[in-house]
Amino acid sequence: MPPAPAGGLLRRSPPTVVASVFAGVALAILYSETAAPGVTWWDAGELIAAAHTLGIPHPPGTPLYVLLANVWAKLLGFLEPARAVNLLSAACTALAASLSAAYLARATRSTGVAIAGALCAGTMSTVWLIATEAEAYGVSLLLAMLGLWSGERAGRTGDARAVALTAYLFALAAPLHVIALVAGPA
Repeated sequence: MPPAPAGGLLRRSPPTVVASVFAGVALAILYSETAAPGVTWWDAGELIAAAHTLGIPHPPGTPLYVLLANVWAKLLGFLEPARAVNLLSAACTALAASLSAAYLARATRSTGVAIAGALCAGTMSTVWLIATEAEAYGVSLLLAMLGLWSGERAGRTGDARAVALTAYLFALAAPLHVIALVAGPA
């Protein structure tokens, strides 16, 4: 990878900011327009009910997801609870794609490559599906991307705060969903 500019992932690099904002906004619009208006199949109904009542869904329980979805639904209180929780997945997945665009722009120094990469990754059927219904995977994807971002910064700068943040973010995977740990080896 070429040497990084000074500062963080989103600092002092117009291509990084442009790619990040463009990809994030484009996918947020796409996801919100195609998000399920209510309850979908599988776990979504259970997770929406658990978020609404602060209950416990099936194992592994995902208590951090339940709390985040509850607060999010209350902030979007003008929407039906199911629609609001579905939009949590949309927002988190779009933010994860935005971070991936920033990382790609920084690594390749190409706004076009970064936007194309983030849009391709964000519109894969599996990613698009988790972005449009109540599932813990969108929030877990954002947590994994935040872990990659802070881990890359820790490795590049040796900053003790970035190392601590990386450890903290990976520790949050257990109460959120362990799938976020898939980013650990990177």
